[in-house]
Amino acid sequence: GDKDWGDYEFTFEAQKIDGAEAFLVLFRVLNDEEFYWYNIGGWGNIQIALEKGVKDRGWGLIGPVVRNNIETGRWYKIVVRCEGAHLTVKLDDKTMLDFTDQTNQHLKGCVGLGTWNTKAQYRNIKVTSLDGKTLFEGLPELKKEQIGTRFWQFYGKGEAQLTEDNPLNSTWCQAITSDADEAGVEQKPFCIRKGEVYNGSLWVRGEAPDGMIVKLLDGDKTIDKAELAASKTDWSEFKFTFRSRVNAKDATLRIGVTGKGTIWLDQVSLMAKNARKVGGYRPDLLKAIADLKPPVIRWPGGCFASPYRWKDGIGPQHKRKVYPREIWDDLDINSYGADEFIRMCKKIGAEPLLVVNIGTKAWNENPNEQEFLQDVLDWIEYCNGPATSKWGKVRAENGHRKPYNVKFWEIDNETWGMGVENYIEAVRKFATAMKKADPTIKLAACGSGGFDLEWNRKMIDGCADVIDYLSIHHYENPDSFAKGPFNYEKFIRQTGELITKSKNPNLKIYCSEWNAQSIDWRTGLYAGGVLNAFERCSDNFEMAGPALFLRHQSATAWNNAFINFDHTGWFTAPNYVLMKLWRDHYAPDRLGIEGDVKGLNVVATKSQDGKKVYFKVVNPSDKEREVNLTLGKGFTVKKASMQIVAPGSLDARNTLKNPDAVKPNKGEVEINGQDVKFKLPSLSAAVVTIKGR
Repeated sequence: GDKDWGDYEFTFEAQKIDGAEAFLVLFRVLNDEEFYWYNIGGWGNIQIALEKGVKDRGWGLIGPVVRNNIETGRWYKIVVRCEGAHLTVKLDDKTMLDFTDQTNQHLKGCVGLGTWNTKAQYRNIKVTSLDGKTLFEGLPELKKEQIGTRFWQFYGKGEAQLTEDNPLNSTWCQAITSDADEAGVEQKPFCIRKGEVYNGSLWVRGEAPDGMIVKLLDGDKTIDKAELAASKTDWSEFKFTFRSRVNAKDATLRIGVTGKGTIWLDQVSLMAKNARKVGGYRPDLLKAIADLKPPVIRWPGGCFASPYRWKDGIGPQHKRKVYPREIWDDLDINSYGADEFIRMCKKIGAEPLLVVNIGTKAWNENPNEQEFLQDVLDWIEYCNGPATSKWGKVRAENGHRKPYNVKFWEIDNETWGMGVENYIEAVRKFATAMKKADPTIKLAACGSGGFDLEWNRKMIDGCADVIDYLSIHHYENPDSFAKGPFNYEKFIRQTGELITKSKNPNLKIYCSEWNAQSIDWRTGLYAGGVLNAFERCSDNFEMAGPALFLRHQSATAWNNAFINFDHTGWFTAPNYVLMKLWRDHYAPDRLGIEGDVKGLNVVATKSQDGKKVYFKVVNPSDKEREVNLTLGKGFTVKKASMQIVAPGSLDARNTLKNPDAVKPNKGEVEINGQDVKFKLPSLSAAVVTIKGR
């Protein structure tokens, strides 16, 4: 459509074929950040709601939420009408939305149709102006790409096509035919460092009488190259090495056939030697994770967990399975599997937590529960069994003879769509079998999303006796950075009260996904506040982990990550900045606080040796606050210091070009006997360290 379309009616018919949800209807779309979409059959096909994207602020719900279910195989007629800020949506002539957007309205933009973890089809698509003029009708024209492989481009004279003809380890491989001279495929950008060595490999079959060539290019200049021979009908691996004498931020990897020939290509890999030295991880990103000193890291997380098959991600790379992840319109090549994850955790001193797939129908085709249960038990044996056991032997063959001794396990992810009663039944079955396989493990089961206390109540009543953690999730509107932490703290305490009265009062709460949906300073203020709330709830609350943890800058959604990167570098979001500041000033013993905190979000802790007190505080207000701390008996103040984050604007953020716009700075602290005084600017967060005599 046209970004200048203003008021119009968007009509079409839609049919759900398969999957967990239904239809995404986009309108008034300006770009990837600014749009409306009507989510029909969202949240596990239980409701319909309007969501709005705002530039630099992500997207979220606006307007009323309607409970509804979309039937598979049925055609629905849908009409979207945009008239100024007034938006209406009809489903089979029934009005589902009648809403006027009061703030930051999108008044122009294109239309679109999509799905989320669902297969659907659309027909009779039409857009008309409100005076009856047809603006668009039919289907958009899709450009045909010669190569068909995402991220790769064809060069030279010849052709390149995806083919299902005898692939190496998946459904597809890349066929390349050169008519003369040189032709092949290329990908960019790669960040190449001067003095670095790059080891690569690729799998090839076919015939290229004049050989193949692999090049690393900086524009038109060759950084290094390797000549390969390809004259076999069977798949063979070819290894090569590049050495760079230059820096090149946007280098190109080129793989070509010289002269006439046809080859089939698969499993291309290129990795810097310094990454191989640390186990195959990008050293800068590994350090970014390690600097947070996370005690536990959860994987596979989010919607990746529920369809994940762990056996596809172990062993030699060329034998690992590759299959589509429709939810992200992408392929999972399984190069990062259980061994790579656990090895990363051990390297940085974190405990791994593995989320198992129990075979939910929404994510797995025709699942057999017993088969999935056995798969989980096999995973436990692979991780924790002796090298003489069936799967321990496989682990040993993969280079890890000693058991990993994975302690923490979670029974699937966000299972709300299957219903709480069905999930409780599954938890009891899986938990009993898992603890029988290894009595030393600790188990988490899915708790609420948001503020669903009823789900938590039923879970605690139904299976608290067979689990160790209730795993809850919460994503906050970043505009609620001030009140959001207190609201969620209240909810955690309500859940804690249910636990205290349950048959397992030792059950702990684990917030395995939390964040505010932004990477500006609002998410930093929220992070500091909610981390304080977690500490204040420590009688029932034991663990937490944010999401997203890492995100590539090319991603089109979920712009809330702690660590943000591209091929050249990375930067931290304010939530990372606050979490690291809080983590660097961790102490195990929480202290009581008396007095009027005047809207501040505070927590105080003492080191194990009793020599330091940390006061963590967030000032989410638009006013400066003066704070006077008086230390009680048993602790004599010697000196104090403060680290403060106060960028001065809610819109402040770090970027690749300016990675330190939001960072801690030294603050001023005054000591008078047992009193410690300081000022907190508006919209700031700080840690005051008080050392005793």
